[in-house]
Amino acid sequence: MEISIRAVTEDDAASIIELLNPIIEAGTFTIIVGPFSVEDQIDFIRNFPQRGIYHIAIDNESQKILGIQDVMPLSTSNVFKHVGDISTFVALDSHKQGIGQRLCQATFIVAKEQGFLKLRAMVRGDNPYALSFYQSQGFEVIGVAKKHAFLHGKYVDEVLFEKFI
Repeated sequence: MEISIRAVTEDDAASIIELLNPIIEAGTFTIIVGPFSVEDQIDFIRNFPQRGIYHIAIDNESQKILGIQDVMPLSTSNVFKHVGDISTFVALDSHKQGIGQRLCQATFIVAKEQGFLKLRAMVRGDNPYALSFYQSQGFEVIGVAKKHAFLHGKYVDEVLFEKFI
């Protein structure tokens, strides 16, 4: 499968929702509760921070979006301008195919160009796929926020990762 990575446009909103809402509805991969509408996604894209990075991975043949990844600046304060928060979502039927890795390769390059030095990720402690993924990309665990989220009637730890790029 040939995959391309590119920046998100407003035209991608509906396809992003098709990828994201099933992940949210599964209830085990993210602390995001939803679902989101296409209008929500268009709003998100339009209001995305200027220094932020928002990429999609696309199957070149089908043009299906297989993954999304974003980096949001931690703060508008100059003391944190080198730090970004990263999130990665891969379509449920596309795990273990290198999509997240390809997204990271592209995102790390752009992040460096935009002056980011460090990326952080908050990952559900009960999501072995995401924990393994971020570690495989060179992120290190720097802490665990115990019982940080309350989802579907139970507390969930959040693991904080960081990577210097």
